[in-house]
Amino acid sequence: MQKHKQYWKIAIPILLILTTSIASQALTKPKVGGQIVVGLVAEPRVIDPTTGAWHASFVAAQIFDSLLNTDSNLNIVPSLAESWKILENEKAYVFNLRKGVTWHDGKPFGPEDVKFSFENIISKYDIFGAAYFKNAKVEILNATAVKLKLEQLLPAVQLTLLASVDTAIVPKHILEGQDFEKSEFRTKPVGTGPFVFKEWVKGSHILLERNPNYWDKGKPYLEKLIIRFITDPMTMVSALETGEVNYVFRGLPYEAAAKLGTKPNLEVIAHQRPPYKITLQINTNHTILGNPDVRRAISYALDRKDIVQKATLGLCTPTYRILPETIPASPNLAKYDYSLEKANQLLDKAGYPKGADGKRFKIELLTRTGEAEEAAVADLIKDQLSKVGIEVVLKRVDFGTMLDLETKYQYDFALLKRWVEPMWSYQLFHSSWIQPGVAFSNTMLYRNPQVDQLLDSWMKEVSPTKQIELLQKLEEILTSELPEISLYNVVFLNVKSRSIKGTDIPVGRYVFWDALVNTYIYEETITSPPPTTTTVVTTTVPTTTVITTVTTTTATTTTTATTVTQPSQPDYTSTILAAAIVVIVAIVVIGLLLRKRR
Repeated sequence: MQKHKQYWKIAIPILLILTTSIASQALTKPKVGGQIVVGLVAEPRVIDPTTGAWHASFVAAQIFDSLLNTDSNLNIVPSLAESWKILENEKAYVFNLRKGVTWHDGKPFGPEDVKFSFENIISKYDIFGAAYFKNAKVEILNATAVKLKLEQLLPAVQLTLLASVDTAIVPKHILEGQDFEKSEFRTKPVGTGPFVFKEWVKGSHILLERNPNYWDKGKPYLEKLIIRFITDPMTMVSALETGEVNYVFRGLPYEAAAKLGTKPNLEVIAHQRPPYKITLQINTNHTILGNPDVRRAISYALDRKDIVQKATLGLCTPTYRILPETIPASPNLAKYDYSLEKANQLLDKAGYPKGADGKRFKIELLTRTGEAEEAAVADLIKDQLSKVGIEVVLKRVDFGTMLDLETKYQYDFALLKRWVEPMWSYQLFHSSWIQPGVAFSNTMLYRNPQVDQLLDSWMKEVSPTKQIELLQKLEEILTSELPEISLYNVVFLNVKSRSIKGTDIPVGRYVFWDALVNTYIYEETITSPPPTTTTVVTTTVPTTTVITTVTTTTATTTTTATTVTQPSQPDYTSTILAAAIVVIVAIVVIGLLLRKRR
């Protein structure tokens, strides 16, 4: 009898722990069902992964797969290829393809599709593929393996692209023999991805439905994905408040953060991916700005903290770095803390003393219309540089005109918001990309043989550790010579319904082109607005912060006061009851077994 009592003392606590754990896991485990409405502030012209357009490629990422992908930690992982290897001597990659994959029309996916995609689409039409997979050839090794042979092996860039929708695989059986740019496929796509294209009502929405035959079994979890086009920011804010839209990742004004953050049904996240910066790009052939000391003086004269506070309500983070924060900063990096004294000293040294009117020289800042944030930054730059005797004249033009003036080198310096992935740095700073008339190239006319050599070595380097070392040396030079002056890291306001869970949101692993394959609906019972607490966040890497009033995400070693919303707690009543029933049943069963042993 005493022995049986010992069994009870051990068995009951263990049963309580196990059943509560099982019930909790059952409650939070993703389930198939439901739909979400994603709001886009612009409607794409096509659903084509080759365009590079942020909105078109977000939609395309739901429909297509590439050979590789990235996980939430930005690691490259398998997708249509189960494994891969690099053949350095052959300037090639070998991919072992996943078996049993089908296109949305039921046709089997195979190596012929990979060959067709690289040789006929990616290498000819994709914005990056045309440069980095030029004249690509694919050898079919067998029914489940291919060899991608290239003119140049550039792993640092090519692997990133292979894990993005830039290299989405398209169906040979549909596109062979067609003029791709004129094909209906670009508006009625067929892929292998997690969602199937169903309809596109122009001016209204695109409807995608769950692919029941997706190769990643059990996924996706959402039954439907509706993508609505709402161009007016205030209308988008209202749609979020009413629940007509469940997720927005771009285009919301910073002013909306405080209002939306108080809504119990919404979660507002300030996210530093994809990595964008507000920068000043400088025409290094300019008579005055061609002097590095003048550029350094400008950098010292700019109060980045003041700019961030006034232009972004303190949501963004100041920076002097040119590369993304995911690349560890070199200890030898030049820093430009706000100092009017240093700025004046450098300008005097450069041979531009103040005149009787307190002015040294006049320069023109090129900026685009239609961007309220950038307009505010331009006004602040004009005001701040006047304090060291630099007169800034603002030239505001539409984006197309701005690109035209830059590519003709008809500007002094320009304010812009740009993507800062390392591979973009190659085109911006390598002298081979000084190409008149070509947008998003080295329009700064910057030439440095050492920078060219570092970029070339980085592109060809296979080792990730050595790639980082090369990038660090590159950034040391760029932050010293300053063909570009960084002001702050951009944060994107992601607003979603609290019922939306999963690792895909907020998007931003590669531009905004993430599939919502792990996203699911989890209904919580919210009885009152979630409580808020004020927390001080200190970090050395980009963070994601949930907003209730005004929040600052941090990057670099900065300490910032942040208001953080604690996630609302779900109603566990049904779970506790279920767990209690399981415990009672288990106790009865054990009691019966013990009685039999007597």
